[in-house]
This record gives sequence, structure tokens and C-alpha cells, in this order.
Amino acid sequence: MPRLYFDANATTPPHPEAVEAVRSAMAEDWANPTSTHREGQRARFRLEEARREIAASLGVEPGELVFCASATEALHLLTRGLQAALGDRPAAVFPGEHSACLNPLRDWSRLAWLPELPPDCATVVQMAANNETGLLYTMPAVPDAVRIKDCCQAWGKVPVDLSDCDAAVFSGHKVGGPRGAALLWMRPGLPWEIVMEGPQERRRRGGTEDLPAILGLAAAVRHLPERGARNAALAPLRDAFEAEITAWNRGFGVIGRDLPRLPNTSCMLFRGRSGEALQVALDLAGFAVSTGSACHSGSVKPSHAITTLGYSLEDARSVLRFSLLPDALPGEVEALAAALKRLT
Repeated sequence: MPRLYFDANATTPPHPEAVEAVRSAMAEDWANPTSTHREGQRARFRLEEARREIAASLGVEPGELVFCASATEALHLLTRGLQAALGDRPAAVFPGEHSACLNPLRDWSRLAWLPELPPDCATVVQMAANNETGLLYTMPAVPDAVRIKDCCQAWGKVPVDLSDCDAAVFSGHKVGGPRGAALLWMRPGLPWEIVMEGPQERRRRGGTEDLPAILGLAAAVRHLPERGARNAALAPLRDAFEAEITAWNRGFGVIGRDLPRLPNTSCMLFRGRSGEALQVALDLAGFAVSTGSACHSGSVKPSHAITTLGYSLEDARSVLRFSLLPDALPGEVEALAAALKRLT
């Protein structure tokens, strides 16, 4: 049987049109977009064309977008630029946030954990959707604070609303784009200082833009409406899978089963089992699944995204995450359920 992939929250295969856009750009639009000669200006035109197209899909102005190499880079640029501008005022973040956001915030002298909000809070960081549990979150209303939304997992799976935030980050490879292209959106007038010098991206992010990756992302973005519809249709398939597994063994559980969450994501507790050992067994059986965030692979520590929800260390060590691709088929999910029952 061919291998089956259930780790879409880690990354997704690039859309065929994104692959062709990258290939074409590397062959034909390889000039530096900052150069003033004809080849460079052609590359600049293609870059700004992609910026306009992506901005329109998000409902923002093209000049508000900054192209970055990854969402991790975008979060570092954003939070460190805010820290430089805002000084010693505190920030608040959900403790289950992705490490790409938590790490740069650890430099702040005063950091609070949501839902706690210091009275003089200057910055709030909230993920729209958790990458491990799939749980959806809303942005707290904090007067006079800069509100940052981590949209990496929500983009392409559920509608993304930017009306309740002042800045946001998006990851291209989560939506069928290539690695090497991510987005930082900042509302005009944001109190932010440059931390990566260079003339590119209106001086907001130094370094030559990766035009092939950006054009690949623009190609993937054209298919986001249909991708979102296919992802939305996965919820009944996911729910049936969970019902089958938990009925077969009532010691197993689902994190956030009755809460709003991504339609493609199931984070399950296999109590009495090692999630890591079960992940290896499934891999050998032909199924790609995850014990949590891909960025924590090889870590012996249980996921902080699970323990911050109140689960024990033992429970956290029993977790597996199943995240379906938009084109997942019922027969594939049935095969996964059969393998799980056989291996547990």
C-alpha cells in the first residue's frame, strides 16, 4: 500500500502551479529585483504583481505586506521591532504558542501569560489556531496594545479575520506554497523600529527577496478559496475517525473535541501508550503522523501546548496529532483507523 500522509499541519505538498511558478522564475526571472537594469526591473514587476495579488486575497493594501523567508523570521522581526519601539512595557502571550513566537518574546523584561493582562500591556500575541491541538482562539480586547495574530495554521483552513489585530504572520508552505516565502502584515502607523537593515521591502526587511518562492506562494494563494472549502468538508470525516477510535478504546480521548477547532486536525490521547513509540510503529506501517510540532522533533520534553491546557506529563507523552490534507479520502482515514486499532 502506498504511504499515507497525515501531517498537514507540519507542511503541505506544494501545489503543481506553485512548483511550475518556482521553476519558471528560476529559469526566467532570476535577476535581482533591486537592480535598475531591464532584467532587474522585470523581476521587480513580478515581485510587486505577486504582492498585489496576495494582498488582495487578504483584504489589505500591498504596501502593508513584507515578504520574509519564514514565519519564524517574520515573528522575530515583528516582536523585536516592537520591543525596540515600546521599551520596557510588558507583553502578553498564550503559553501554548509556537516556539517561533515564544523565543523572541523571552527577551522582554516583563512577559505575562494570557489570559492575564497587565494594566500597562503594550503587546498581545495570540495564535488564531494552535498547530498541535487545532483549537481556535479569539483575540482579547486590549485597549492601546499592539495585537499580533499568528495565522500560520488557520490560513487556508478557516476564514482569517484581520479586523481585530494590528499585525499578523502567515506561512506559505502550510497552504501549498514553497518553503522560503512567508508574510508579515503590519497596519500603517504601527510603533515599530527596523531591526534588519537593508533597502529591500521598503527598508523593513533587509536581504534580496526570494522571487521564485514568492511567485510560488502567489500561485498557491490563487487556490485558497477551493482549498478552504475542501478543508471545511473534512470535519465530518475527522469526527467519524475520532468516534471510531474512542469507541474501540474508551481510555483514549480527544483534546478539544467539543471546542472550536480546525476541521482537519485531531489531537488524540492514547493513555497507557507512548505517543512516540506509536508514531514510529505507524511510520513503519506506512502512515506519516506526528507527536506534535515538527519543530520539536527529537525533543524528550512533552509538548508545552498540551501541558498548558492542564493535561499531565503522562498524558502529554501519549499524544498523537493527525492533520489531514485537503484532498484526504475516506478510505485513507479508514486505513489509518484500522492500523491504530491493530497497533494499540
